[in-house]
Amino acid sequence: MQRVMVFIDFENFNIALINYYFNALKKATPRLDYRKMPHELIKNLPVASYVVKTIVCAPKPDDFLMGIESKKNTYNWINGLKNMDYFSVIEGEHIARPVAGFTKSTMKPDNPGSYYVVEKGTDINMATEIISKAYLNAYDTAVIISGDSDYIPVLRILSTIGKSSVMVGVKGQNLSRVKQHVDQIVILNEDFFDTCLRA
Repeated sequence: MQRVMVFIDFENFNIALINYYFNALKKATPRLDYRKMPHELIKNLPVASYVVKTIVCAPKPDDFLMGIESKKNTYNWINGLKNMDYFSVIEGEHIARPVAGFTKSTMKPDNPGSYYVVEKGTDINMATEIISKAYLNAYDTAVIISGDSDYIPVLRILSTIGKSSVMVGVKGQNLSRVKQHVDQIVILNEDFFDTCLRA
């Protein structure tokens, strides 16, 4: 049995999921059960496997962004994942910055034209978790849920030290740049997501 650790780049995955449902399917984005998803996902692997742990890397909104109900609700839901067995949440940051013509004191949560959001820490947190756990021999196969080609150097390290890697994307994401650096690519679609819906 292969030991699998699942690493989820929440922001990248969530954007791809929303785009897929909104643009391709013209449907509302479903509420997924993150406890089910890793276990359903490893059914796509060619060898018998079990999930050792799931790690979600997600940004925490700053105080300004916490004033936006949807951001606050998403963060509270992510925070709740910390209570799940064999699950860890590693937080980066979402920082609001004023656009030209506005200042920190004049940008308003209900005026999206007054600010933009910068994500800090997620990629480096995820890379650190993947590599450190590999060197500690915590898993045999890393399943990385993200379409981000920035992880190519991480994938090269995994290959060098003899770990298997699987890159997982959402239908519509282009993973061609990472194809030669992973052992397997898995593209998720509505049929898969239907198996992972929250009750």
